[in-house]
Amino acid sequence: MQDLNCIFCKIAKGEIDHCRIYEDEKTIAFLDISPASPRGGHTLVIPKEHYVEITDVPDDVLVALAKTMKKVAKALKTYFKCDLNILQNNGKFAGQYVMHAHFHLIPRFEKDGIEIEKWKPQKYKPREMEVLRTKIKKLL
Repeated sequence: MQDLNCIFCKIAKGEIDHCRIYEDEKTIAFLDISPASPRGGHTLVIPKEHYVEITDVPDDVLVALAKTMKKVAKALKTYFKCDLNILQNNGKFAGQYVMHAHFHLIPRFEKDGIEIEKWKPQKYKPREMEVLRTKIKKLL
């Protein structure tokens, strides 16, 4: 199913000009028009169908996305001789701006100036981890 207002759905249907670097039956990879790296190569990998978050994506499509990411990651690392961040945000509070599941593959270089969100490590209170683990495991 497509969302008629979704920019990534429009890209998947070929309605918006984009720089596609890979496509298969279920996925597309294309260069981000606003790359994080001044050297370029920042690539987005999306499912062709509209899913908002990773938890909405069917398992078979998620497997296809993982295979596409691996293929594109190898090409980026070979071409740029770089390290790589693979990022995925779910929901606006997590930094998702386009509400279509997508993954960022960002080539990384020494002193490239890219700042991926840094968090301040927290500490659990005694037994808090065990309580959380028990509650979360019940939902699996």
